[in-house]
Order: sequence, then structure tokens, then C-alpha cells
Amino acid sequence: MTQENNNNKNNVQMVVIIVLLVVIAIMGFFLWKNSAGVNTSNINNNTTSTATNTVTGTYDNLAITVIDDKRCTNCPTDAILNQLKQLPSIAWAEIVRKDFSDSWVSDYLKKNNVKALPLIAFSTNNFDVSKDPVQTDQSGKPVPKVNNYLQKLPWWEYTLDIRASFDPFQERSKNGFLMLDKAKLKAIKDNSYLEGNKDAKITWLEYSDLECPFCAKLHNSGTPEELKAKYGDDLNRVFNHFPLSFHNNAQNWAEILECLGEQKGSTAFYALAKKAYNDKKSDKSFLIDEAVKLWANKTKLEKCLSDGKYTDKVKSEMNTGASLFGITGTPGNILINNETWEYEIISWAYPTASFEKIIDKLLSK
Repeated sequence: MTQENNNNKNNVQMVVIIVLLVVIAIMGFFLWKNSAGVNTSNINNNTTSTATNTVTGTYDNLAITVIDDKRCTNCPTDAILNQLKQLPSIAWAEIVRKDFSDSWVSDYLKKNNVKALPLIAFSTNNFDVSKDPVQTDQSGKPVPKVNNYLQKLPWWEYTLDIRASFDPFQERSKNGFLMLDKAKLKAIKDNSYLEGNKDAKITWLEYSDLECPFCAKLHNSGTPEELKAKYGDDLNRVFNHFPLSFHNNAQNWAEILECLGEQKGSTAFYALAKKAYNDKKSDKSFLIDEAVKLWANKTKLEKCLSDGKYTDKVKSEMNTGASLFGITGTPGNILINNETWEYEIISWAYPTASFEKIIDKLLSK
């Protein structure tokens, strides 16, 4: 009996030792996962955790869902993601990419009332941005951190404001382009000053504002000249007005352009626009003086302005840009195939290569 009792006692001790070793191993495993920054949360759990990663200072459960559309020829998704990945606060975030063609994406966008891509959605807006570098604008003022640009979606995620403009729900051609009514394009051209070959295959329709710094950046970058040199008679330009309400001089300056065009035609119209974008001290008197240098009659020009002869035309062009193309800011560039009526929009001041990519695709058979 004594030997049997001793054996039982030894067995119990062995079991206790094994249990203790297992507990220690499990505790060590979880401590390692926490120190290494491994996310142990359920990826399907929408609850936001407040525990930070001891290595990166980021929130372990931060996930980013990216939705774009392979039909979009100028969506800057990759460039934006590359910038975001440089930020310590989100460098360890899980990034999942989806395309509009994927099965559940369309319903997801509709439920969240998302009408433009690319979409960059964050699982939370509560993460540590203290280690991110401080950015400043042109005036030297600090730029808000990335979580300040997050807007709550109807569901639980937060979308990053990137001025998305590609509408995946619009009807498109087999090449992925939007379709424009021939009569509407003709009406725009008939009421505008055209630069270049009137029978060109491609029209660059620009909605712009002479007081807009981004428009000036586009015009002073050499893009118009580079495109003209590459495509020659295959490309023409149409400038339409889009005077933004917070640019106090934009409406008046647009009317000066129209009054000059009435007297001296398309060449003078585009020459004065170029001068306005080149000169950082533009004002009403400067533009009038430059118009006179282009052989405008000053008395007729000033009467045209005082009579408000082109006030309604300028506003009408702006309304057309907003209603027909969804333009909300400047520069709003529309590249149009005059034979197929396909078109694509480039909002803001993109480099020449972005224009070339779309034009080349519009010209391809």
C-alpha cells in the first residue's frame, strides 16, 4: 500500500508540473505576441480597442480597406497608399484592396452612400499620430494629422478625404470611358473659344479660374505645350470658366477674357489667360493693360465690363461644368474623343504623363 500511495503521489505531482509548464508557455506566447506587435483580435470584431502597440505606438486593430476601379485610368490610389505607408501611426495597419468588380463592393458602396472612388476606409479614427512627422502648408502653418481628415461612414468605418472623383456607377463604354452626348459637346464648343485644329480627334475641355493657384500650376508646368507638341493636330483645347466663390476676382477676370475674345478672338483670349497664370501680381488693371497690348480697344473693353455683357455667360459655363461633368473645383479637365464621344475627367493639376495616359487610351482602337 505504501508503494502504491507513493506512486499516486508522484503522478499527482507530475500532472501539476505539466499544467504549470503549459500555463507558463501560454503566458509567454501572448507576451511575445504583444511585444512583437501581432494583432490577436478577431478581424471580424468591429469593437475598437484602445491598447497600443509597444513597438510602433500604433493601435493593433487598425485596418484599412482600399476600394478602387481597374477602369479608372487616373486614380492616384498607389501614390496615396505609398504616402500613407510612410507614416509611423499606420505603417503596421492591415491593408485590404478590393476592386469595384468584386461581388460585395457595389452593395457596400451603396450602403455607405459612396459615389466616387478610390475609397480609403479606416476601421477607426482613434490611433496615435504623435510620432508622425509634422507637415506644413505654403504659409508655414502645420497641416492637420491624417485622422483629422477621416469622415464617419454610415456604417462603422471612416473614409479618408482624398477628393475622389471617379464615379463607378456611371454608364461607361467597353473601354471604361464615360459617354458624352454629341449635341451637348457641340453646344459647348459653339459657345467657346477653341485653340488648335477644329477637326482634332481629341478635345481638352478645361474648367478653370484665373485666380486659382492649382490652375496656374498646371499652366506653368509646361503641360499645355508638351501635349500640343506630342499630339499636334490631333488635340485642341477649349477653356470654360469656373470662378470659385472664395476667389473674389475670378468672375471679373473671366469677363475680361470674354470681352477681349469678342474683340480679338481665340489667339488673344488664350494669350491673356497664359499671361494671367504666369504673373503672380495679376489684378483687374493689369489684365486690362495686357489686353490693350494684345490690340484690344480699351474704351470698348471697359464698357463691355461695366455693362456686364458676359456675366451670365461665365455663370452658365460654370453651371454646365457642375451639372454635366460634376466639376466642383479647379482645374477640372475633361479629355474627349470627338469621334466616339468617350471622355474622362482629370481633376486638379496632374503632370503631363497623366494626360498622355488617358489621351493615348482614347486614341487607341
